[in-house]
Amino acid sequence: MAAAFRSVAEFTRTQVDAAAAGRSGSGTGGTATAARGASPAAGRNAYVAVHGAWVALDSARKGHGEEGAHGPAPRRMTLYTLMIRLEVLLDAAQDATGRGGPRVSSDQVAWLRATATEIAASRGPGPPPGGPQSPPEAVEAARDLWPVPMPPRKSLLSELRGLLSRSSPDLPVALRIGLAVAVGTALGATLPLLHPAWVAVGAAAALEGGPGQQPAQRARARFAGTLTGVGVTALVFHFYEPGTWVTVAVVTVAHAVSRGVPRSALFVRTMLSTPVALLLVATVVPVGLGRLAAFRLLDLTLGLVLGLAATLLLTGVPERRVRAAVSNAVTATGTAVRERLRTGTVLPAREGEAWLRMAELWDMHAAVPTEEVRPTGTADRLWPAVLAVRRLLTWTVLGAPVPPALDDAARVGRHMDALARAAAAGLPGSPALRETLPEPLPSSPAPAPELGRRLLALESALVRPDQARLP
Repeated sequence: MAAAFRSVAEFTRTQVDAAAAGRSGSGTGGTATAARGASPAAGRNAYVAVHGAWVALDSARKGHGEEGAHGPAPRRMTLYTLMIRLEVLLDAAQDATGRGGPRVSSDQVAWLRATATEIAASRGPGPPPGGPQSPPEAVEAARDLWPVPMPPRKSLLSELRGLLSRSSPDLPVALRIGLAVAVGTALGATLPLLHPAWVAVGAAAALEGGPGQQPAQRARARFAGTLTGVGVTALVFHFYEPGTWVTVAVVTVAHAVSRGVPRSALFVRTMLSTPVALLLVATVVPVGLGRLAAFRLLDLTLGLVLGLAATLLLTGVPERRVRAAVSNAVTATGTAVRERLRTGTVLPAREGEAWLRMAELWDMHAAVPTEEVRPTGTADRLWPAVLAVRRLLTWTVLGAPVPPALDDAARVGRHMDALARAAAAGLPGSPALRETLPEPLPSSPAPAPELGRRLLALESALVRPDQARLP
């Protein structure tokens, strides 16, 4: 959660810097241009971090009975209140970037940074600048919203259904990993290898790893890390036979350091985990570290090759699943928006369903580039739609009140249904999607101009993602 506050602070800082550059007369020069160019990337990072914080908060409450009579724990409720404030600030910052609305002040940027520090230290931050409520009052106000936008607690069966749904990337990824591990296990049992399990480990390692990295990149990083780890271990212990306590100390330190390294640093993590595996196996297989290191390199290399072969055989996430994820998210969000316009509020079940479908779309966007053999640009085409759905859902659950309007609700419902059908027919920007859209689409509702802007942004993100004006 502290990382989310830091990311939003960085996003808003680029806007403050751009505004300062404009006021100083350098708005037409390189400084302002650079600040404007940094905002989209910083905004994307901010949304990724905030979504991750919501997911972490949602995961932390599972199984603790927060929806019961006693409600969430005080600490969790405080964090939830801060996340609501962060969501509102991020939405305002995106408004400023997308259409030049009021920018977040430098005082609010400072508060975001200070709050990140306080959260990391497990302390309670102070109120935001200009905030009308003290922390206890803010918590009480947020209690009425709990757990929005998070969904109500799900059963184990419903979670399993979600993993197996046609809009989830998990099933094809799991099948690919299962195939590679099964073949690796069979080869390890057939070939005269010293430690057959390492083949299966290498096969899984090629298919699992750091965020944003493709299978070939993961395999290269793990091979280089294994080669380096094998070389360093063999060199250090060539002239020295470690005793029990030396082995325990080295294994403990190397494992602890490797756990502290970011998941994206696959080379460093693999380099540190290699001596751990070698020293542990050497305690029960006394064949010498040199011979053991050679087999480690051989076995893992064979496993990495199997993993890459599985990737080529079952390539990427099927397009139909990507289309289903976009269509389901648009459908569920449209249902929540329609109910908000029809009744003035959204039932927790409707809002929760919309959040789950939006989270599935978010996971799909993250999974697509990491499962591609070669970059296809699909994730970049998806991002405007992901952001547009996210912001439409934000308006639905946290936006200003609107009076019930049955006609507007019906018109928006038809609009969203048309967009969902088009999204099911083709990827954003594809001819199949454009051909499915009716002409003309239903107009946006007059009583809610902000909703109208976000609906148009979603349509633009689906029809012309390369030219989409972010909402």
